[in-house]
Amino acid sequence: MSNLGLVAVSGIIGVGKTTLAGHLSRILNAPLICEEYGRNPFLPRQLAGDREAALASEVFFLMSRASQLARDTIHASPTVVCDYLFNKNRIFARMNLNEYQMSIYDELERQVEALIARPDLVVYLYDTTENCLQRIHQRGRDFERSITKPWLDRLQGAYEDLFRNWSSCPVLRIDCRNYDVRNESDVRNLLGQMIRVSACHTSEIDSIWK
Repeated sequence: MSNLGLVAVSGIIGVGKTTLAGHLSRILNAPLICEEYGRNPFLPRQLAGDREAALASEVFFLMSRASQLARDTIHASPTVVCDYLFNKNRIFARMNLNEYQMSIYDELERQVEALIARPDLVVYLYDTTENCLQRIHQRGRDFERSITKPWLDRLQGAYEDLFRNWSSCPVLRIDCRNYDVRNESDVRNLLGQMIRVSACHTSEIDSIWK
């Protein structure tokens, strides 16, 4: 099996990132890194619209992800699968913080960015916000009950903007309307696509699953 380095699975809430990352980790026999949203004590208040909790929540995620993606830890394994992209920090911060809070956040982010491993491949999962919202409701996490379609639409737009201008590593875009991240056969087919795209060393979105 090819050594893929750090593989980051990206996309909006409810698109299937953790499900796919878990399958890839198992098939590749690679370490799995999952974001620690369950440990964030400020997240429920943030999602409920509490502006005072927003900065604390975003800083918690920033520091947690920076610790998980420390270069020394990541580079110890030939392949590591992560169910998020570190760059999502800035997407959520811009959506949730006011100008003053953002100035504080920016300074903290600058201090940790140099310490983290960068992805060698991004798998970007895309689906409609309607489908993602349905999955969010089905899994029934209390802290996600306040998520609305307009909010997901904004998040989707921010991810599209990010990858429209992405140049850091190859990106494989997967249309989840035609792909089942729970299906073993689909995941193995995706793995072949990942190996091909990774070998190309391109810096644009390389493929859309049809």
